[in-house]
Amino acid sequence: MALVALRANFHTVSGRLGGFDPCESRVKFRLPAGVANPPLMISVHGGGGIHDVLASDEAFFQKGFATLVFDAYAMQGLAGRDSLFWARSVTNEARQRMIYVTALAAYRWAIQRSDLDVRRVYLFGVSNGAAVVANLAAAVDPAHVRGVIAEGVTPIGLGLPDEIRVPVLLAFGKLDDFGNADPQGVRWTLSDDCRLNIQFPGVPPGTSSYCNQNTPGRRIPHALQWVEGVQKRGGKVEVLYVDDMAHNAYFGPLVRRQATWGSGQTLGASLGATEAARAEFFKAMLDFIVRHP
Repeated sequence: MALVALRANFHTVSGRLGGFDPCESRVKFRLPAGVANPPLMISVHGGGGIHDVLASDEAFFQKGFATLVFDAYAMQGLAGRDSLFWARSVTNEARQRMIYVTALAAYRWAIQRSDLDVRRVYLFGVSNGAAVVANLAAAVDPAHVRGVIAEGVTPIGLGLPDEIRVPVLLAFGKLDDFGNADPQGVRWTLSDDCRLNIQFPGVPPGTSSYCNQNTPGRRIPHALQWVEGVQKRGGKVEVLYVDDMAHNAYFGPLVRRQATWGSGQTLGASLGATEAARAEFFKAMLDFIVRHP
């Protein structure tokens, strides 16, 4: 796997994608002490890499979950770049391809274990990782995965699935403008030209089937349009909005800002949340899990 420059400071990737190696040095798999066969939370990082989910992973571990996190980029032999490079200088489709294949392989590894309750597996993903877990909601076995939590999902990259097999909680901070070119824009109405989507083998059929590089000039359905379509097909999707929260609640303190990407675009880049908002979000996630035991 190698980075390929599309233009100065902006890349995709090319080559054979790796899977999941539990012995890779950045993999963090933990079992809570004194808990026999605990439920498992697999946390799937966003575009910035594994640091996106370390704090949320710790929060779930403290609540008695077994937890699993990994660095999808390191799994492809692309370690050594910082979070900002991955977040702003690589296409969504490239990051999502790497994250998807690793996350799917990690799930398959986890459900073979005898020290977990493999009937109670949950997936949490943020940003590009939220798009990945939303797609995994169409691929996983409901006998193992009870629910999926997708925070700050983007519809741009691999697209989103037509149907889902397990319940999904779609969560947004009300201050989340990440990736939106409109200064007044919000994450849940984020869209762009269909040419930015790709069809990727192994990803369940979805919006990228009809909105991709072959249909430039059309707009990618935004997250709420996707929800409407999935619900019409019988899928269970809840949408949560949290006050005083932007993109990636566990990034840290709330920061309101814009930034310029390697593509040359200036976009919303607000991150984090207040402590109270983060606590509210975590409680909502636990409530979702309790309702889907």
